Amino acid sequence: MQSQTTLKLPGALGRTSSVRRRVAWADASEETGARAALRPARHVAISASHELFPSREAALECVVEKRLVAHQRMRDQQAGLTLRAPVRLAATRMERTREGGIDDLKFLYPVLDTVPVIALPILHFATCGVQVSVYGSAEVGRVVEVMRDYLLEARVIDAPEKLLFVPEDPKHLSFFHSVRSAVEPLEARDGDALVWCAGDIVLAYDVFPWLMEPDLDAHQLILNVGAKQRVFPDGTPELFLGNYYESLVTRDGPDGSRVFDVKDPNLLVFTREGLRGLSRLDDLRSAKDSSVYMGVFLRTAWRALASSRALACLGTLRYGLKRQRGTLRPGEGLRQDHASEFASAFFDVRARLKADTVDPFVLKDCDNFEDLFGFYRGLLQGIVDEGATREEGYRRLAEFYPHAKHLLALSYRLLPLWDELPLWRHWPELIRDRISTCNRRMTEALQASDLYDGTPPLPEYFAADGSFQHAPAPGDDLPGTRAFLRDVYLPRFHQGRAAHARVLAGVRP
Repeated sequence: MQSQTTLKLPGALGRTSSVRRRVAWADASEETGARAALRPARHVAISASHELFPSREAALECVVEKRLVAHQRMRDQQAGLTLRAPVRLAATRMERTREGGIDDLKFLYPVLDTVPVIALPILHFATCGVQVSVYGSAEVGRVVEVMRDYLLEARVIDAPEKLLFVPEDPKHLSFFHSVRSAVEPLEARDGDALVWCAGDIVLAYDVFPWLMEPDLDAHQLILNVGAKQRVFPDGTPELFLGNYYESLVTRDGPDGSRVFDVKDPNLLVFTREGLRGLSRLDDLRSAKDSSVYMGVFLRTAWRALASSRALACLGTLRYGLKRQRGTLRPGEGLRQDHASEFASAFFDVRARLKADTVDPFVLKDCDNFEDLFGFYRGLLQGIVDEGATREEGYRRLAEFYPHAKHLLALSYRLLPLWDELPLWRHWPELIRDRISTCNRRMTEALQASDLYDGTPPLPEYFAADGSFQHAPAPGDDLPGTRAFLRDVYLPRFHQGRAAHARVLAGVRP
């Protein structure tokens, strides 16, 4: 099973010394502002829903299997036995169950003090003056209520209708249903831009490139995939490791083309007509093996044979076959124009697939324990805990994060919920049990496959007294991320906010 907050495509620094990185980000920011759409998005949908496993045992089997397959792929790579897209990191997924009255939902896991994951993307968009609608469980709804009350008092939003909540329907847990349900109450007209965001995008507070998407005028659906080489240009350090399973060929390189390692987008921009096309995704997300994806490729290519998209769809089919067989050579990939044409044929709307985002925090969601606790909580809690007092810690956080004062206030406002919500009432015992059980089962599976190296697969992130224990994953550069936030990302946020304000001032209601 897959998280509803992640769209799967078919087939599927010290202080910043790198001048090249600084210039690349500045150029990207200026280009985005210069091409900004005249009608920026004023409505945002956030999904905080997740498929449910029938039992904890079923969820655990899935977690162990995925971790074991990653280790096996890494071993095969080292032995030169596979040409498939490389696995650079083996991580431990967080899967949802509902047992004993506890909804084990990752969006409620605390990422900083008492503040849960879902609070941050809500805050990032609510502070921009847009209308936000959140779809999720009843417990997520309680968090939204507390946030709405605070944001009204703090005059961040000017009406309760600016932050809406849509309760999850447990009988219809699917990606498309979560997106459509979150969008329905928004006051957007048919041609208006809509932004959808996954509820586990923790640190991507520079939301303005998504609110000012320049390509929506000519399209109904924008798929802006994350590209490693776009975010971390060759020769610059990566802030974290990630797995990229697709290759996209664009025509914007000095020699006419570039190959990017890409992954699925965690934000989408579309109109209401574009939303209709997304209904096709649920068929893919229920896939149990790659044969389902290839069936989709074949059916879409066959339908397009008599259209102007025939060549593009056949090119996509060829890529899918070679990817499935592991026969893609270095430098080969799916052409961006072919991908856009295929997406248009598949979704039956005018779609554009591109790899323009330069935001590293859009690439890293919270599907895994290592992402949430090893990277994001390690980063944020590490900064706050350096203060002599809690207030001083959040003042330190303001050097890296623009909404620190709101997070401090919310950390107090949310405290009563820790005696109310079942997941939080059983914290940290629940998370310690989850991690301990995962470690035992994964160790057994790795030993049986002669893949165990003697190290517990998953760190103990929380002590018995509930205190957080820092344990970044291999490749996580937390000092470098701090420098990047302070020197590059926060200034870019301020530039984007100013550009957004200028655009809004020139737009008629």
